[in-house]
Amino acid sequence: MTRLALLCAAVLTAPAALADTYSVILGNKTLGHLDYKTNGNAATLRSTLDNTPLGVFNGTFHGSSTGSAATSTFTGESRSSRKSRTVIVDIANGRAKSTQITPQKELTELSDVALVPAGARDPVRAMGALFRAQGCPKAMGMYDGRRYVTLTPDGQSRDGAILTCNLRYAVAKGPGHLSPLGISSAKMQLSYDTAGDQQNLRELAVSSGPFRLRLTRDE
Repeated sequence: MTRLALLCAAVLTAPAALADTYSVILGNKTLGHLDYKTNGNAATLRSTLDNTPLGVFNGTFHGSSTGSAATSTFTGESRSSRKSRTVIVDIANGRAKSTQITPQKELTELSDVALVPAGARDPVRAMGALFRAQGCPKAMGMYDGRRYVTLTPDGQSRDGAILTCNLRYAVAKGPGHLSPLGISSAKMQLSYDTAGDQQNLRELAVSSGPFRLRLTRDE
């Protein structure tokens, strides 16, 4: 078989890449964009915030995960004017096996994998379970190398083709988000369009205190 034939065979049998893109909105203000992509056993989550109030939380995040929901290698790179951090997490059969964080001052108590509960997914796999859910997402745990988070179903409703799923987001162990705010709990509401062959996430809203952040699907 010629090299060209081999290349054509590989392309034709490879899983198709799938992508979802969302605008990040606070109130009526678009703060930036986020996209989630899958290609075979690889998934990526990227966000760019370039219009936050006073630029305080401007920055980028690039997360990649290879493997599956239960067994994966995750790399997360956060960059902003305030700090930069790289995290690598290995998970096998739902158990965190190793964590590497640079710089080391970003380590937390939960960077010790012996303290991480079973059933953990990395952040890319956990968000993917929300973006690509069929029906409402199931309960899950998420581990990012610094904290362990639980996402718990909290009711659902339907209006025609729109399925609305409510979740409770809680930092079960480790520090809260957005230091010095230390946000450790939030309500999540996900709206899916179930018309057609594929269920699509149209909007994800996260509420904590007076803050309500939305991801709205770009057409």
